[in-house]
Amino acid sequence: MGIRFVYSLLKILFALGLGIFIFTFLLLLRNTVIAHWPDNTLPSQYRLPYEEIRFLSKDKLLLKGWLIFKNNQSPTIIICHGLGTNKSDLLSIAEFIYEAGFNVFLFDFRGHGESRGKFCSFGYLEKKDLEGVIDYISEREELRNKNIGVFGLSMSGAVAIMVAAEDTRIKAVISDSAYRDLYSSMVHHAKVFYSLPKFPVNLFLRLGYLLRFAYDPKEISPQEAIARISPRAVLIINGERDNQIPPENAYSLFERANQPKELWIIPEAGHGEGLGIYFEEYQKRVIDFFKRNLEFGEFGF
Repeated sequence: MGIRFVYSLLKILFALGLGIFIFTFLLLLRNTVIAHWPDNTLPSQYRLPYEEIRFLSKDKLLLKGWLIFKNNQSPTIIICHGLGTNKSDLLSIAEFIYEAGFNVFLFDFRGHGESRGKFCSFGYLEKKDLEGVIDYISEREELRNKNIGVFGLSMSGAVAIMVAAEDTRIKAVISDSAYRDLYSSMVHHAKVFYSLPKFPVNLFLRLGYLLRFAYDPKEISPQEAIARISPRAVLIINGERDNQIPPENAYSLFERANQPKELWIIPEAGHGEGLGIYFEEYQKRVIDFFKRNLEFGEFGF
């Protein structure tokens, strides 16, 4: 009787574990498929001159973007959107950065907007997209000022940090609401949005990501990369009331970064809400940071 009971219990536990794993894996797969939302707004609606751009990611995926050209003496700021949105989502930021004297490049990550691709990896493959943007800008003759800055929001804030750590062509980084590492962020989101327990979901999420992308999410870690950005500057921003990416992520990133570094925890702000709540101060801090850390040409600003 005792052996049969133990055997039956093991079968139940195995079936339960298998069921939780299948559910977790399917949930992960579903969240990697992003609806290709069309651009709700064009730069022309902000009276911004723009050129539609087609270019390739580092792994040869066709991506689309907009170049908003100021002049050939100005640095270029790459603006990177967050998960589930597209390049039109941050045109209000593009507007004030352009008016401050910079060239601006916005683009759709793979699986978003007008770019090719069916899946999002939450940062791993998206690094190749940003690398493709930098290659494109470096090859454009009229963009003679090769001082490049990057602004990234949420997922793309993490991407900006990781790419800047490896590519010195990026001279300054602003990262708003970025996770400190993908693995802990996935586990946190599973708890916040789906009320799933940390154990064994943490193990299943890691295994599911490994099966889907053949890469360990624990290795996707802005906090391990950020120190290598120095001596180039980084500004870390986070909302004080962000329940998706709690401010502990920003504190961890800031602690790991080397100088020059800046931190702004925005009072009362949730995830990505800082711009809407403190627009004027947000605008001032972003422009001031890029002007202090990027060099203009002889006839620039």
